[in-house]
Amino acid sequence: MYRIIAYNEPTDKVGYIIHDPRIDRRVSAGKLTLKEGEIDDLTLKVNQKSNLFNNVRPMHTHVEVYDGNELIFRGRALKPTRTMESSGQFMQEYVFESIEAYLLDSVQRFAEVHNTTPADFFRMLIQVHNNSVPDWKKFEVRKVNVTNSTDNVYRFVDYTKTRDTIKEKLLTRLGGFLRVEYHDGKNYVDYVIDPGRDHQADTPIKLGRNLKSASMTIDPTKVITRLIPLGAQIEPPQNETGNVANGTRPRITIADLNGGKDYLDIPDLQQEFGIINGTQTWDDVHESQNLFRKAKEWIASQSATNTQWTISALELPEYASFRVSDRYMFINPSLIEPQLLRVTQKQIDLAKPHESNLTIAEKPFSLTSYQAQIQKSLRSVTDLKKFIVSQEEILNDWNSKYNSSQQKIKDLQEALKELENKFNGQTPQPTHIGKIIDVSEWQGVIDWNSVVRDDVSLSIIRIQDGSSHQDLKYMENLQKCINAGGKYAVYAYFRGTSTADAQQEARDFYQRVQRVVANKQQPVFYAIDVESVEMGGNVSQMRAGIEAFMSQLNTLGVPDHKIVLYIANHLYNSFNLNTARAGAIWIPSYGQNDGSIVNSTKPTHPYDLWQYTSKGRVSGIIGNVDMNTEPSDKFKAYLS
Repeated sequence: MYRIIAYNEPTDKVGYIIHDPRIDRRVSAGKLTLKEGEIDDLTLKVNQKSNLFNNVRPMHTHVEVYDGNELIFRGRALKPTRTMESSGQFMQEYVFESIEAYLLDSVQRFAEVHNTTPADFFRMLIQVHNNSVPDWKKFEVRKVNVTNSTDNVYRFVDYTKTRDTIKEKLLTRLGGFLRVEYHDGKNYVDYVIDPGRDHQADTPIKLGRNLKSASMTIDPTKVITRLIPLGAQIEPPQNETGNVANGTRPRITIADLNGGKDYLDIPDLQQEFGIINGTQTWDDVHESQNLFRKAKEWIASQSATNTQWTISALELPEYASFRVSDRYMFINPSLIEPQLLRVTQKQIDLAKPHESNLTIAEKPFSLTSYQAQIQKSLRSVTDLKKFIVSQEEILNDWNSKYNSSQQKIKDLQEALKELENKFNGQTPQPTHIGKIIDVSEWQGVIDWNSVVRDDVSLSIIRIQDGSSHQDLKYMENLQKCINAGGKYAVYAYFRGTSTADAQQEARDFYQRVQRVVANKQQPVFYAIDVESVEMGGNVSQMRAGIEAFMSQLNTLGVPDHKIVLYIANHLYNSFNLNTARAGAIWIPSYGQNDGSIVNSTKPTHPYDLWQYTSKGRVSGIIGNVDMNTEPSDKFKAYLS
């Protein structure tokens, strides 16, 4: 199950949920592409109900994608696209690029580097990057294990972007992979020979199990049958002045060791494919005898062809998720013998989270293997067709079972939604509704046994007045109410000055409650008391502040249907809160405020609970207490 959290700024510690099927928060569409050797990207499409809609600043807004509890992508927003669907609904599409793209935001300065290990050269490039970007774009080098034959590099660095420099001067020439991770507020970068691991049996890609489709392409076009090995450029004599116009010079060859020929033929491959000229360059080789040796070594490892795979596989719960750069045992007798294949790209469709499209690394074939595969294909086309038919029957049967299970899941989800609707107040309803009160430190010491005996069905207990004021009696009230067997909810007075401050208030609210009731009876809801203009006195920002507060509660595990909004009746319109999102609306409206309902004035806006007086009386409380009445069917579910 994939979750996505968004942050208004890359330095924000708390974000807001934009996709989490567990709380029925979803983007309209989304595709995450994880790539080996390239920058990962995420495309999201959202409608006007999403917190992301009209709330994205390119290069500022960041998102994180989690697979369960594992962070698999963190990236920044690029330019948004606005569209209108055929249905008339307005949509926005955003593209996010991985934080690896930070390396495109710095430029290396001119340098001539020699007698330096690849590891030190890599660290030098990252240091230049770090010196020219803000802290949140900096990388900490964690692991480098790529070397060359002499463990030194000789490079000219020009005014190019850091990532382009790394690719040209290291990845292309020495191989290896760049790996970027974000953890505990820091960016880490590795330059490693092999970033993956083998999955021999724990997560196979197997026909009839988790393999939906697979195709293999044999590509002999990259084969070289006549190799021209090239070494370092030949330096000009000391007395030569001037430069070659394009900066290139002749290179070391093997001609003086090979009878004047600067190439080596590969007879076996020539017999199969004919003469195909090609070059290989070793910039760090300055002697022809070393170049000759490297050419022979290269020919010994030369393959006749490469294979390219495209695979669609299911992410089954009994197996770990597929990871880019890891190798998996591919089992499909109709195509090839079982073998480990490395995933170089994984595309995740958020609309179909249990399916993944995998791209597999090119796999070299020796000449013998290539010829055997071709002959096998020519001899067994008929048998293969029969086998495919049988496998299609197996796959169709599996698809039928899969579709059946999906329907069962859908039925269960509908049943769960029905139960949630019942919980939200449709049914069942309690047979008797007693008094509903809300209390704070102003009620002083409360005799909770007397309160519960006085037919109090629900006590709503204040926890805080903003983050700075912790209610002086909340701990005592929570403990004694629970011990007396009372049903309770909790509320917090909203004092947020910004969305970040609102998120902090929500965290304090939740954590203060859990500090007392963890592993005990939980509150039936969390209420937000909104009855004064906060957010720096800007009433137009109150909606954003409450949305941030609610989203933070979501992140902490409190779903929307367990969040109640207490809204001042006279400020209801100006606050313009998202009342459809909350589980219930609670509005105060007093009238004469003499403790009676008959002399009270009902709210002028729709409500699920009406606070009709602040001068009620209940046994166990000395003095006045707020009283509430007329719970809606939706609210009554909290009392059942």
